[in-house]
Amino acid sequence: MLFAAELNSGACGRVYWPSDYLVFSCMARFFRFLLTTGLIWSSLGLHLVICACYLRRWDKAAAITVFPFWIWALAGLFIAGLAWITTRKKLAALLTGLWLVTLVGGSDETRPLLRFAKEKPLPGKPAPDAAGIVPLRVITLNCRQGAWNPQVLDELVAWNPDVVFLQETPFPADLQKAVVRVFPGIPGYFEPGENCAILARTKILNVLRGYQPYSMLGVVELRPGKRVELACVHLQGAETTMRLWSRDAWRSHYYNRQSRRTELSLLMGVQQLFSGDYPVIVGGDFNAPAGDGLFDLLKLKGFTDAFAVAGCGWPCTYPNAAPVLRIDHIWTRGLTPLRAITVHTQRSDHRMIVCDFLLP
Repeated sequence: MLFAAELNSGACGRVYWPSDYLVFSCMARFFRFLLTTGLIWSSLGLHLVICACYLRRWDKAAAITVFPFWIWALAGLFIAGLAWITTRKKLAALLTGLWLVTLVGGSDETRPLLRFAKEKPLPGKPAPDAAGIVPLRVITLNCRQGAWNPQVLDELVAWNPDVVFLQETPFPADLQKAVVRVFPGIPGYFEPGENCAILARTKILNVLRGYQPYSMLGVVELRPGKRVELACVHLQGAETTMRLWSRDAWRSHYYNRQSRRTELSLLMGVQQLFSGDYPVIVGGDFNAPAGDGLFDLLKLKGFTDAFAVAGCGWPCTYPNAAPVLRIDHIWTRGLTPLRAITVHTQRSDHRMIVCDFLLP
């Protein structure tokens, strides 16, 4: 044994015993396993978990689905690609291809981006459709802390809207001044609520506010016999903690989703009692990403996500400088979304959504 130790001694005089080689061998095998089998199975397991969570949108998995789908897909693609580079195994290559397909097919951003050549809303009066019908233009904008920066409303002027949903609005006095600029040459109307407001080219009727913290309802008569119901929404702020290793973080996301669902459920209940069987537009800051289980309440009542149907370009609205979340939405029932885009703003931390609708 002493002889073996001497043979294995290095220039520095250190002695390596046979037990040391056993440890080194085990560590090498462990790292080899991580770089081969471990990466492959980790990627596959992540794919199953993420797809299940986003397909079912369980409230208890809200801590996962609060992130855009493509973030998880890129993480899975990275793991699968690393496994393929290090092993060159067919299974790793198949997983890489599977993640690519999942990334493209499962991301909310894919369809609007593929419509890059589609007609977009442009500043000025909305362009008529193929039949010559001028659409209804609707804008939703979170004004940030608009009471301290009312100039944010100036960004609406160029788009010549018919209806505007505002969240985190300026003071009523600032809204009154803005209406003159947004609807030049006509009276213009506005109805302020608690943290929300509706601006319209025609008079706003039957306004209902105060039933829910930050949302309000109203009706506009665009022309005799043509009325549209409006609901301006600002739901509770989303949970932002990313400590997914903490049980408290999972609980916070769960209860946050439940609270916003309760708020939207209350809005939908009131809207149903409020309804006069007119077309309906629900828009605003939902503080929930596209595809969230929250929107099942709207889908069950026959509403359509306008941007998913007619949107063009990058759909995310927050944060304004480099948006990665689509938390501002416009949903409709009884109207046909014709075209929609998100617009970079200068004085808000949200981008605004501009959407043109065809009346029935």
